[in-house]
Amino acid sequence: ILGADKWLAVEQKVCLEESPSEARALARRELERYLGLPNYRQCWHNLGFSEADLDNGGSDRFIDAMVVWGNEDKIQRRLDEHFDAGATHVCIQPVHTPDDLDAAERTLEAFAPG
Repeated sequence: ILGADKWLAVEQKVCLEESPSEARALARRELERYLGLPNYRQCWHNLGFSEADLDNGGSDRFIDAMVVWGNEDKIQRRLDEHFDAGATHVCIQPVHTPDDLDAAERTLEAFAPG
């Protein structure tokens, strides 16, 4: 459908944090602004998430689907899944503690191509 010169870019939020509770807390903070927007909620309903998944900061199932967290290998596997599904570019959005630009830079460096 896209043709030979396709450009399919996707965005993936990533959190280079191995503690489930810390990673999910950071992810919830990041997704908070979207959870109140009807257009986002409708899209997530269309993807199979329930109201319970979206309420109270999001269920663990929802958070884990929206933000990949863990070590570099786990995150890279999720990024590779996008390429395997046909993406030609994956833009990563670092999820980190507020004002910790070093964490954002470490994340970007860890997954930079080449």
